[in-house]
Amino acid sequence: MLKEKRSFFRYENGIVLMMFFTFGFVFMERLSIVFLFPFIAPDLQLSNGQIGLIVSVLAVCWAVSGLLFSSYSDYIGSKRKILLPATLLFSLLSFASGMVSQFWTLVVVRGLMGLAEGPVLPIAQSTVLAESTPKRRGFNSGFMQSSLGLIGATFTPIIVTFFATKYSWEGAFYLVGIPGLIMFFVLAKYMREPRKLTEKGASAKAANAPKSHTKITKQDFLQVYKNRNVLLCTLISCFFMTWLFVFTTFAPIYLTTVAKYSTQDMGLIMAAIGFGSFIWGFVAPAISDKLGRKPTLIIFCIISCLSPLMLAIVHGGLPVMMLLGFLTAVGQGCFPLFMAIIPGESLPIHLVASAISVTQFAGEIFGGAIMPSLAGFAADAWGLEAPLWIAFGGALVSGVTALALKETAPIRLQSSTQTPA
Repeated sequence: MLKEKRSFFRYENGIVLMMFFTFGFVFMERLSIVFLFPFIAPDLQLSNGQIGLIVSVLAVCWAVSGLLFSSYSDYIGSKRKILLPATLLFSLLSFASGMVSQFWTLVVVRGLMGLAEGPVLPIAQSTVLAESTPKRRGFNSGFMQSSLGLIGATFTPIIVTFFATKYSWEGAFYLVGIPGLIMFFVLAKYMREPRKLTEKGASAKAANAPKSHTKITKQDFLQVYKNRNVLLCTLISCFFMTWLFVFTTFAPIYLTTVAKYSTQDMGLIMAAIGFGSFIWGFVAPAISDKLGRKPTLIIFCIISCLSPLMLAIVHGGLPVMMLLGFLTAVGQGCFPLFMAIIPGESLPIHLVASAISVTQFAGEIFGGAIMPSLAGFAADAWGLEAPLWIAFGGALVSGVTALALKETAPIRLQSSTQTPA
């Protein structure tokens, strides 16, 4: 048994990799449109406000779907029954995105995609947390979610801008729909329901014990909404989602229209930012395993302010912009902390998917839906620098709010209990 635990080829690592690729392909399909807006906008004659609305509609549908279906997965005690259909649907809807010919059709298709993608993150993170050993919880959770940076923000801009330049933006949507279909079949074959854990995180039953599930009561769900850390993480999610979605929506257009970079150079700059997001996406949570969740989150939120600030102020050569983009793209390291790890360590394990869905819901509605639309109208009124300053403010407020969190890292809690009174 000891040998199996030490083996790399154990289920803990397997499920982390499966969730890594599944979530990465979700954001490949979600973010592909922002990198294709410089191609789509002239064809469909989209204004900045309409661009913001397209992003916002997906976010609203994502938020509502994530809250409902993630909580339902806790209620029925099954992650597979929600995750597998969601993976199939969001992949097919990427193909549908390439078939649109007018603004409102695109809005409807992207809204449906949001409904399909909404439950993926809460279910993926709750599954990873349930299967992780306590000392690897931060790393596993961060690595899983860092796929947003590697797949969604590094590979995607390079792939879709190249394909759209050489062929068409419609074909780029068809291309990015394929990996999700592959992951559907991988999950169907290899994913199993997360093991049942006690509230302290230990295994409740042996692996071959009979399966059982006690339905969650209304009082259980109320624990989520009464928990201080969950409420604070929900507030942080609102502002840090503002940083993410306002920045990623308008940075590509800002680079091509204001800073006058070519679409290929824009793709490379955004890819450098994406690769930085991937690296910091698992480095920051791993640091939090040693340093603590709270100080790590505060530090990385403040550094995240530099990403939009860098684009607004510095218009250097391509190598300089790629280097600065990589170094300042630390924000992805914050997301696993406030969306999954801190809420997950503040509540019983059977409520983790519900807790994550709450932080996701609020963040998607405010930061993913309301703020990109407002930022689009601000860009129409005051120029494309306005969204960058809005993103800067979102990261700054998040860092200040994190000061009120209670520490949850096991290593910090153990050291505090071992300290003599």
